Amino acid sequence: MKGAVHLIFLCAMIEMGGMLMLSSPVQAESVFLVEKVVLAKGVTNRNPEGIFSPPAYCEKDNNEQAAIPIVKTSQTSLVMLWTKVMATTAGKLRHSWHHQIDGIWTKVSEVNLSIRPSSGYRMWSLKSLKPKVHVGEWMVVVSPTNQPEKILCITRFTVQ
Repeated sequence: MKGAVHLIFLCAMIEMGGMLMLSSPVQAESVFLVEKVVLAKGVTNRNPEGIFSPPAYCEKDNNEQAAIPIVKTSQTSLVMLWTKVMATTAGKLRHSWHHQIDGIWTKVSEVNLSIRPSSGYRMWSLKSLKPKVHVGEWMVVVSPTNQPEKILCITRFTVQ
């Protein structure tokens, strides 16, 4: 008899909650957290090398006025944004590269990068630089590809 009561209770619980679960499955929300950004000349073994100075940072992590990295086209023809991300689900992140031209931010390129669940997934994108053409202020915006308005990080640099 005791087993029958448990079975009836279990069936009642399934009827009350099970229908809701079956009729409207809840999808886990993707959580991406940018842990670190680095502007560098290259990447070897998934780690940045030739890091520009001063170090890059996510603006939302630094409330103080801080110096931004300087990239000299006389020393390199490209710049890479290396990003370390904590991800709870698979998805895609976007690096949107913007150049300030005549006081207006213009999107120059956009790179969508696949990501897998990880406590420290490393990814990067790059921008080729041409002297005189790409001189000035730059920023890279990191956001989920399917939610570009959800900005995870903005990092800035200057090209000389």
